[in-house]
Amino acid sequence: MWTRKLLTFLVTISTLHATIQAASLGQECGIFNEKQYKSDNIIAEPTEHPWVGRVVKLNEDGTNELLCVGILIDYRRVVTAAHCASDDNIYGVVFGNSDSSNSLNHVSAVTVHPDYSPRKFENDLAIIELTQDVMFSDLVQPICLPSAEDPRSEASNSKLIVAGIEGQTLNGRKMLDNRIKMVYTKIDSKECHRKHAAFPEELICGHSDRIALSGSALTEASGTPRKFHLIAIAVAGDSVYHGYLNIRPYLDWISRNSLK
Repeated sequence: MWTRKLLTFLVTISTLHATIQAASLGQECGIFNEKQYKSDNIIAEPTEHPWVGRVVKLNEDGTNELLCVGILIDYRRVVTAAHCASDDNIYGVVFGNSDSSNSLNHVSAVTVHPDYSPRKFENDLAIIELTQDVMFSDLVQPICLPSAEDPRSEASNSKLIVAGIEGQTLNGRKMLDNRIKMVYTKIDSKECHRKHAAFPEELICGHSDRIALSGSALTEASGTPRKFHLIAIAVAGDSVYHGYLNIRPYLDWISRNSLK
């Protein structure tokens, strides 16, 4: 009985967020290109992973400063790490490459998960609502949310791709300015927690060639036809371990806040 009730609940949540996303988008999400997917280039092409945005703050001199990465999930909503919004300093989100002519998308509201604590990496999630709908183009597209009842990313052989912007650099290497993509190698979260006590076991833990800036997306291409789905966002990292907050447990919260 409990199994049946749990399955019904998961299907309901999955249907709810899928309906909300489809209704708000009016088009496809998670655009997938086989040639780009197989490319080993770390620099993403202009049309690759077009849901990656730059979350910026406004400096006193009127210039914008990069804070974190935000991931577009529909016309007007972007998800990012809650610690990026802890000082209420988010000014806007810019999509496309740094030299793109895309205009700044101003922010009307930021909703931080009610159970977020700055002292921990738990519930480190926020939703940014833009003042106006973004104009979709080849350079600006939303990513699909994952299915609540089909945790594919938990499979050990699942290919996970980080899409975002490079964070801190190692060994004095120059940080890349453009959006990046790279394969993410997942490890046992319990092992990660044992070696890095600050990382809770709930985080997806692993490593990639470079450290991604907070809010960067951990993605997976799945389904028929294949589409990119948002699996997690970057919330913590050091030179060895990179921790990502699993989006799946927060689908209900995202859906409820997308109805406002």
